[in-house]
Amino acid sequence: MAKCSENLLSEGKIENEFGNKRVCIIGAGMSGLLATKYLLSRNLKPTVFEAKQGIGGLWRETFSSTRLQTSRAAFEFTDFPWPSHVTNKFPRHSEVLDYFESYAMHFGLLDHIHFNSKVVEIRYIGQQYCENSVEHAGLWGKNGGPYADTAVWEVGVQRSNGESTEWHHFEFLILCIGRYGDVPKIPSLPPGKGPEVFEGKVLHTLDYSALDEKSAAELIKAKKVVVIGIRKSAMDLAVECAEANQGGHPCTLVFRTAHWTIPSYGVWGVPLTLFYGTRFAQLLLEKPGQGFLYSLISRLFAPMRWAMFKFVELYLICKLPLRKYGLFPDHSFLQELTSCQISSLPDGLFSKAEEGCIHFRKSTNWGFCSKGIVLDDQTVVEADLVLFATGYDSEKKLKSLLPKIFADPLENSAVLPLYRGLIHPGIPHMTILGYPECLSNLHSTEIRTQWLAHFLSGKFVLPSIKEMEADIQNHSKHMKKFTPFYSKICLDSFQIWDNDSLCRDMGQNPMRKKNWFCECFSPYSNLDYREL
Repeated sequence: MAKCSENLLSEGKIENEFGNKRVCIIGAGMSGLLATKYLLSRNLKPTVFEAKQGIGGLWRETFSSTRLQTSRAAFEFTDFPWPSHVTNKFPRHSEVLDYFESYAMHFGLLDHIHFNSKVVEIRYIGQQYCENSVEHAGLWGKNGGPYADTAVWEVGVQRSNGESTEWHHFEFLILCIGRYGDVPKIPSLPPGKGPEVFEGKVLHTLDYSALDEKSAAELIKAKKVVVIGIRKSAMDLAVECAEANQGGHPCTLVFRTAHWTIPSYGVWGVPLTLFYGTRFAQLLLEKPGQGFLYSLISRLFAPMRWAMFKFVELYLICKLPLRKYGLFPDHSFLQELTSCQISSLPDGLFSKAEEGCIHFRKSTNWGFCSKGIVLDDQTVVEADLVLFATGYDSEKKLKSLLPKIFADPLENSAVLPLYRGLIHPGIPHMTILGYPECLSNLHSTEIRTQWLAHFLSGKFVLPSIKEMEADIQNHSKHMKKFTPFYSKICLDSFQIWDNDSLCRDMGQNPMRKKNWFCECFSPYSNLDYREL
């Protein structure tokens, strides 16, 4: 496993050398706020550009029923607790946004953010880049450091009050543009089976989320609505439609693959985190680059691992009417976990289904017709409105912003190749923050932001390009072997292992608990990493 090396610069020299470096953060969602806060804590003075008029990213524009699908306790900044008046286990989107705004005000982040400032283009102006050679390793500063001697990035910004583009120069870029929002992912359909043949209206959740609550309710009221998808946003939307059409037309969820959903984060009174969030639990799971000893242990304990997750599946089968509605998955709960595909169940989904307000239809090769959606068996689900809850194309959004010389090589990457979930070895002096996923994205993003702040203040340097690429390959091979849904960097089954690497890079003890028993059997949380 590639390791970062400690930098031997003294604290005073670090402050003098790096304190005046120009660092740009693009985006003021959760990742951008964290990056701003931790860089300021290291005496760095970032410039933040945010296209919208406020912080929060996607949380500013989502439909009214949206809640956290991570529990409040797991979605908490290490140094800023939730206010006491928020008591929902899964807070509403408005409460999440208020929490972010309180965090920004508490740490004085707003003064560093330029709102209504859209980054329309970034240009690389550093030394010549050779995309076919690992010799571009030299572009990562001196001996793997964060900065070049001069500015290497030019950022074009358009303000909302003007059409001209301003250009700013920086030594380092931090992209916090998020995996969700801006670029909808629309399923590819054969000619004659696409939305063009449908007589009704077709929207993506991106469009629906932009509506105010009254307009959204009017759009779906008294309509035959079909929602395409089965993940969290699709289920939330189905409940919202069912509530708007009480006693009227049912909402139909059309999906290709059933996924495991969890009604709570407990299994017959046992916290779900005990199955994946302790050192002992993750000792039983396969990990990328784990070596012979850990491989042997995970194989010896494979029967215990199988039994643990079958216990979870048995609970979900008993608790939820999965078979009744054709929602029983063809894959295991462990495969769901290692793919970061698990969703929490919205309140009222199955009760609305029992009332006949929500229907579920599984169809692998559905398509449009003039009256609605045609399923595999040629049944037509009539519709006035079809809503795509099919996610977002985060890679396309990223590639549209990157210079062509860096975007083109990514075309052949099914998953964005990032060292430590942050750094593309071939894109110098830039990090992409917020791409790895786990059941608590705030947790994985915050510890990476702490790592980034250490790196930018000269506390360690990167390994060679070849070592970083080898580390990325280890992660990729692991994911391809153990998950049927390899489409993103997923940390759920080895997050503690991953955090250990980040801690060692920062020169911190990865063992964060008070004693050996807690270290082995107590679930890890973001609060264990608050003093890095």
